[in-house]
Amino acid sequence: MALVNMYAPRLPLALARHQESLPLPPHRAAPPPSVAPTVITLKQMCSKYWLERVQYVLRRDVPKQQVFAVQRFLEDLPRDLRAMMVHNALKAGGLHLKHGSRELAAINRALVLLTPEVTVVEPVYVTLPRPGPTPSDWPLDIELILYNGDGLTHLVLTMPPLLTDTVKKVFTDLCRTCKKLRRVRLANASDDTITLLTRHCRLLTHLDVSGSAGVTDDGINRIIVNLRWGGGEDSEVRLRHIDVGETSVTQEGVCALLTRVPELTSLGSTDVVEALKMMDELGDAGVVTALEEVNVRCVTVGNLQLLRRACPALININAIINFAGVTINDLRLLPGLRHLRLSVREPYLLSPTAMYEFSWAVGSQLVTLRVEGDVYWEADLGALAGNCPHLEELALPAVTVPAKDSLTTLTNKDSIALTKLKVLELDCMTGVGPKAWAKDFCLVRQGLVAALKKCVLLRRLVLELYNCVLGLTAAKLMVDTCENLHVMKGLRTWRGLTLHDLVLIRKHTRGHRRTAELKILP
Repeated sequence: MALVNMYAPRLPLALARHQESLPLPPHRAAPPPSVAPTVITLKQMCSKYWLERVQYVLRRDVPKQQVFAVQRFLEDLPRDLRAMMVHNALKAGGLHLKHGSRELAAINRALVLLTPEVTVVEPVYVTLPRPGPTPSDWPLDIELILYNGDGLTHLVLTMPPLLTDTVKKVFTDLCRTCKKLRRVRLANASDDTITLLTRHCRLLTHLDVSGSAGVTDDGINRIIVNLRWGGGEDSEVRLRHIDVGETSVTQEGVCALLTRVPELTSLGSTDVVEALKMMDELGDAGVVTALEEVNVRCVTVGNLQLLRRACPALININAIINFAGVTINDLRLLPGLRHLRLSVREPYLLSPTAMYEFSWAVGSQLVTLRVEGDVYWEADLGALAGNCPHLEELALPAVTVPAKDSLTTLTNKDSIALTKLKVLELDCMTGVGPKAWAKDFCLVRQGLVAALKKCVLLRRLVLELYNCVLGLTAAKLMVDTCENLHVMKGLRTWRGLTLHDLVLIRKHTRGHRRTAELKILP
């Protein structure tokens, strides 16, 4: 009997040969794309010069008195120039930290440019260490924020394991200073810290305490009291997103959040299905929430029908398929679905036929499509691009263009397929045994030159390429073409790049025509 949609997995391939630095094979020299010279403005030039000088002066452990003397000297610079410098430094630094860099102290040197009237939109990463014997032992970035952090709107704060009286006092002063905070990520949070935060930061819209075992139902009740009555009886609740996943909060606490804070639109990584079932059983009428994003650990028809009834505004779902009998087509029960992140936990639970049928049915409204897990077949990029023309984010385990129709869809000048694409991720190692299911993709210089000639979407912030047949010329070409690039990763896996070439690439990135700081992460 023939098995339908049963694709045999690829045999494992040796990855060791990708780590070797071999000379490139001879090839026909293709003319490189013309890179027009970029003339940066005087404001950008001044911003880059002053930021480099500040980083150079503060590169060593300078006494705090001298740092504040430098801060008073820099106050004479125009406010918009200082705001641009802080924005450029924190934007590049945040991307560097997300992709493996550990230079937090070097990134926070730009905080010396802060004054209370400067509004900072980019996230600021700060760590509260264990207190020393004297107050002068606190890190420099903490003191700079305490003095001039009135304009911070996004803070990523790591708390110490033990909340002592000294740490609590500093954290309280931090919350009183940064009253304009709108997005906060707290690591190692507790009930006391989230209570202080919601008491003093009344403009908070996003709060993430996921992974903090010290957050319990008691802390959730305190948050609700602060949100409802902390600013008076007529105070407006601005909180829309709270993530209590992997904390000590029970389903009763999640029910309390959904019941007493109906303005919430997202609970982050928290599975809300059980809480919605409890609310549906306790309530007389059908429960209705304002949730727009949910996380579902088990996709079933009953759960999807409950979400459709209880969350009429749902547009974003993070779903997991982990047992037979559940298909991706069941997600068509959600009429307003626009963002889908699907994780497959068992082999052969997702077939290409079901994937293409789903994209044909709801693809016209999809903006985000991320598929990961045990998927051992290659997706037809042309079919997905034709069915989902408005995609802005696409992540697949593997991709191919098997048919002539797919190639026509991708190369048609009048087509709108993938014209709005901002993020493209092709990860061949997302299964149960990542190293055992690696697949080979050959990217050579000619293909890269053709891509840079036609695709303007490569002018992005992050570029990761692994196991490529590329060398120094191609790396310089990407640096010159992608002027907004902040991070390049995977260069050590290129078969035509040596360690000496990495040094030359880093030297090449220090050109004056580039306003953004480019980080080479091998």
